[in-house]
Amino acid sequence: MKPPKIITIGIKELAHQKVILAAWYNFLKESFDAKKLTSDEFTDYLKAHVMYDLDKDQIELMLSGSEPLLEDFKKSIFG
Repeated sequence: MKPPKIITIGIKELAHQKVILAAWYNFLKESFDAKKLTSDEFTDYLKAHVMYDLDKDQIELMLSGSEPLLEDFKKSIFG
């Protein structure tokens, strides 16, 4: 397995964080159900790190996964 890549999404409102995390879970679940992910990848990628950026006064949500997976996720939520 290749080392995962990370994308960072800046979030100003807590409600947006909940929506993005729910979308990430659903996206991973659909990918797992379609056999695009192994159970280990699903478990590893499900872990999201959260950091608070004092300078920008926003939450940084860090999601990890393979590069194609992250690109597909960005397209699915940002168009």
